[in-house]
Amino acid sequence: MKSSKSSLVRGLLVLESFTPETKGYSLAELSKSLGVPKSSLHRVVKELADMNYLRYEEQSKRYHLGTRVLSLGFSVLQGMELREIARPYLERLSRECNKTVNLAIFDRDEMVYVERIRVPGIRTYNISVGARMSPWNTAVGKVVLAHLPEEKLNEIVRKQRTNPEFNIKEFMNSLDDVRKDGFALHQEFKRGFLAVAVPVFSDKGVACAINMIAEIEDVSVDGLQEEYAPKLMAVGWELSSALGYRK
Repeated sequence: MKSSKSSLVRGLLVLESFTPETKGYSLAELSKSLGVPKSSLHRVVKELADMNYLRYEEQSKRYHLGTRVLSLGFSVLQGMELREIARPYLERLSRECNKTVNLAIFDRDEMVYVERIRVPGIRTYNISVGARMSPWNTAVGKVVLAHLPEEKLNEIVRKQRTNPEFNIKEFMNSLDDVRKDGFALHQEFKRGFLAVAVPVFSDKGVACAINMIAEIEDVSVDGLQEEYAPKLMAVGWELSSALGYRK
């Protein structure tokens, strides 16, 4: 365990040593900079290079940052930018409908809640910013999955085949309904909540999802579909436009 932790720390230190001004490092330079013996560092940088976090240049014998480094913070940065752009739309929708509204992004096969406009109610909907949920059984997840490229969607479906609660036929039919209706519903009668969600697009495809939470004492499923889903869809299209999406 100690060795594993040491390798992880060394790997992070290697990545952190690069700056915009860095022209690359030789193994000797990294060793001197980090105070780590070359023999111990060699395996770490080789593994980082194998995973494309580093790029090794044979001619100069120097290491440079690899393209995979971009993926480390992209979802977080994307979420932060989306929060700033989306918040005024979410606040307006929440005020107009007097309902809790959430914004979630798709990251590493999960939905991550990145913004929340909460309206106090009878019950507490126990979701906070940063919470992660499986996408296949949530409204926000389904509206994103329905618009993913087929290859990515099939990959997610394959991972659920051993899940006894996953019915592939029902799931794919529900995604067809999302594409047809423009929104997804999720009912949690045991907890006393209903949720309706819509996708938000950018010029690169589906970007995120927004949902609205209602208590079952406050609105019926039909009411959620007929009264609130159209308002949510309108805001979804406004936000999509703000993100650069054009039909």
